[in-house]
Amino acid sequence: MCRNGRISERSRRELLAATTGVAAVGLGGCLGSNGEQAADSRTPLSERTLRYGGVMALSGGLGSVGEPIADAVELPGRQLEASDVEAGVEWRIEDSETTARGGIDAMRTLVDAGYPAVAGPLGSDVTLQAVQQASIPAEVVNCSPASTTPTLSILNDRGFSFRTAPDDSLQAVVAAGLAADDHGASSAATLYIAGDYGRQLSGAFATSFDGEIQRQVSFSDAYEEALATALADDPDLLFVIGYPEDGVEIFSHYYDGHAGDETVFTTDGMMDPSLPEQVGEPMSNVYGTAPSSNGPGYDAFAERYEAEYDRSPGIFTANGYDAAAVLLLANAAAGENDGGAIREQMRAVVSDGGTEVTPDTLAEGVRRAAAADPVEYRGASSEVVFDENGDVSGIDYEYFRYDVDGISVIETVSPEVEA
Repeated sequence: MCRNGRISERSRRELLAATTGVAAVGLGGCLGSNGEQAADSRTPLSERTLRYGGVMALSGGLGSVGEPIADAVELPGRQLEASDVEAGVEWRIEDSETTARGGIDAMRTLVDAGYPAVAGPLGSDVTLQAVQQASIPAEVVNCSPASTTPTLSILNDRGFSFRTAPDDSLQAVVAAGLAADDHGASSAATLYIAGDYGRQLSGAFATSFDGEIQRQVSFSDAYEEALATALADDPDLLFVIGYPEDGVEIFSHYYDGHAGDETVFTTDGMMDPSLPEQVGEPMSNVYGTAPSSNGPGYDAFAERYEAEYDRSPGIFTANGYDAAAVLLLANAAAGENDGGAIREQMRAVVSDGGTEVTPDTLAEGVRRAAAADPVEYRGASSEVVFDENGDVSGIDYEYFRYDVDGISVIETVSPEVEA
């Protein structure tokens, strides 16, 4: 494991011993003459170390879901270490503590250490601050697996910011439709964490909801007062936006003295199967939505994740894997640990027309990308095709509910997007 300054790197001697003859045999006969000529002019993979960092929420409001995502970010590095890929691989994970200040410090630590690309951060507000103040000015690529605010799509990022998580405006449409169609809600109030993530998602839900929005109430730490304000006019539905740490406090207060006949909805940020146990209630009137991992490489990813960590993948873990995998492929294609060069390859390694690469064939994909042979990464969370803003599309959403055993998925919903 390689976290908080601990770095994993395969020994150069071990690599050279393991790869005697592999470069010639593994790619010879597979690539056309154009690929071979391009490979001849590039730094041999055996002389390279592919480097990437991660800014993860290992503590704080997202700590309970951040650890599994960090494991997923490390998994591509572990795969390459265990393979016969001719390059070294080095990665480093830093903790954002789910705060903007922590995210900036963590990103600067990685920038100062020379990491050219970073998976993360997690949490929209953390990401907005960290990339604007640390990674973009340093021309370091970042790819967030769990930042969903629409604001990221309009940043002046000079093409250095990407994400494998979807824009929250789609989730708002799905949640608003379910609230009205499945629960007959004609009035609603929102209770959202202060900051860009909560404000944007609350506003998007209010715009999409076919009924009366009574109140939109923000909270930072005064949970009980904010909860009482949101419920003051007896809405049919309460839409709660926050993180698992907030959820424990909010729902403990809710069931202690505020629970009524309303239905409660939450979002991806609060999707934590341990919430009912921590709150001490089955939470059977609480439903939620979250992006579904439906990529063609999901099964291969899930099998590797379970084998490595002895548990099933969770929310945004597939997105974390994809973020790191694409950064590695782009690094291999760039031929150097340089943020600008990696930026230029981020869309190329997921574009149509190359050799298909999935989580099962990542090592071979790295070899081909390093030899200038076109590759098309097909991800675990989605197809992972970046638009001009660095966003992905084609995401479905899980409609779930809480119960005494944690979380059960009711169905998968495709958002209706206007043409």
